[in-house]
Amino acid sequence: MNTTDAVARLAAFGLPGVDPTPLTLDDPGVVLDLAAARRVLPWVAGAVAAGWVADASDEWTLDLRRRQLDAVQTTMAAHAAALDVAERLVRAGVGDVRILKGCATAHLDYDRPADRFSTDVDLLVRPDDRPAFIAQFPDTSVPASRREFWQNHYGKSTTVVTETRVEVDVHTMLQQGYFGMVIPLDELFASPAPFTIGGVEMSALDGPNRLIHAANHVGHSRLKGLHSIRDVLQLVLVSDVDWHEAIDRVVRWKIDVLFAHGVIEAWDSFPVPSHPLVDWARGRVAHGRQRMALRMVADRPRGQYLNAPLALAPHRWPGYVWPMVFPSREYLAEHAKSWTTRTKQMLAELDPRR
Repeated sequence: MNTTDAVARLAAFGLPGVDPTPLTLDDPGVVLDLAAARRVLPWVAGAVAAGWVADASDEWTLDLRRRQLDAVQTTMAAHAAALDVAERLVRAGVGDVRILKGCATAHLDYDRPADRFSTDVDLLVRPDDRPAFIAQFPDTSVPASRREFWQNHYGKSTTVVTETRVEVDVHTMLQQGYFGMVIPLDELFASPAPFTIGGVEMSALDGPNRLIHAANHVGHSRLKGLHSIRDVLQLVLVSDVDWHEAIDRVVRWKIDVLFAHGVIEAWDSFPVPSHPLVDWARGRVAHGRQRMALRMVADRPRGQYLNAPLALAPHRWPGYVWPMVFPSREYLAEHAKSWTTRTKQMLAELDPRR
């Protein structure tokens, strides 16, 4: 078994239907390196403790334990930052917020929150609440926006940094571009799922929306760890989220093929038995604007910015496109670019040969 497959098998610890036959690792050190890079050390440690690795040396097991504790410390720093975020939200007068991804699913969908690795805090706020919350951070930690109006209405998120150097991603939609804009924001804020960190009550998306977000992240993002991919399986197979309701929503919102791509990739990444959700996902075919949106992304690094007008009425296109081509001087300076180089990049993205 190659290293990638070995890490996937060990990282599947805790999921039903996984073969527990002990593995003999050809290069244990490389396995640890890959497990750390893909952010699945807690589950690998659980698998080793359960005897899933044959002839694990004491030295190797100690190294795994040390790396796992380092990962736990990073995760706990992120959860502590979530408490800081809660205080800033109160000061900003923002009461309607949803904690996203790791900090939420760790508490709602895993037995031990420390098992779900996190490095940052992601939260969803309404666009009108974004400026007040961002104002709670020093100006030096807030990146320049293309244009403030554009960021409030069309940007996926703004990343700010706390005094403890933890990043906070302030989302106003779940994805950039078409697939974020077509999701009704009010439906994301409906039916909050409560949980607590350090005795402070917070709210996450409900189960079906957590599943949609997890699968869409897998299907949409070029950069995702194996821990994020595993979330899809955890939500369906362990948390027992209502995946039928998730299907109803993504079909209604016309993002079902992206959701299906994420589901398929999750099951293809781990050695777990198939599931009716996967059978549904493999039968999806993109049509209409969703098909166009997926084709426009293709292998373009910024393709998600190009497909956004598909979700907008034509009269809103200038307000979206103009700041993309001519962003603020502060934005250009922060990215060490000029309007000329920015325009050339955008034209290159539009090349139909890509």
